Amino acid sequence: IFIITRFTLGGNKDAIPYADTYIKNSDTIVVKIPKDRHKIKKDDDIFTTSGWFMGVAQTRSAIYNMYYFYSPEHKKYLGVVTFKGSYNIIQRGSGEKIWYDDIETLRLDYLYEIKSFSAYVNRQQWQDPTYGTKENPVPIFFKRALSWPESLGGMEAWETIKPSVNKKFVELYLAHELSSKEFNRLYGKDMERLGLKD
Repeated sequence: IFIITRFTLGGNKDAIPYADTYIKNSDTIVVKIPKDRHKIKKDDDIFTTSGWFMGVAQTRSAIYNMYYFYSPEHKKYLGVVTFKGSYNIIQRGSGEKIWYDDIETLRLDYLYEIKSFSAYVNRQQWQDPTYGTKENPVPIFFKRALSWPESLGGMEAWETIKPSVNKKFVELYLAHELSSKEFNRLYGKDMERLGLKD
């Protein structure tokens, strides 16, 4: 696994400066996990990113996952957004035997085990009537687990997403998973107001 020293996003680069505003205009909601794990569905996408890894320019693949399900409490389909590709890593081992694990490779397994969690949701998408259906779930970003069984001891790294990781996930989502047309529909006017658009 490469340690990222400098990173360049591809995709809709014009959307990346909006990440801070997207996060600022988000609320925290409490989400209950369906007891029947078969009700959690998965959507994924693979894309290429480029950047400097250990001083060498490289490209690599990243995997977008959305784990979505119907929330009776919120009366909407919600989709947990995550990215595999060493954006949220944990150091393992000690001494000369140190390695890094990508926490997000087990995010779905973790969701299967916990009962509820808090998540960030952008107000614009939450209030937009085109979001919340099975075909177009409201994207939410995992914040922290709220209840889990004792059997999950040792999985503390999965309990909370750091703000820096959340920002990277938002940047990746805006650049790669939200189409340019949809981004402009939702946030184009705000981008102009903020002077982030040419």
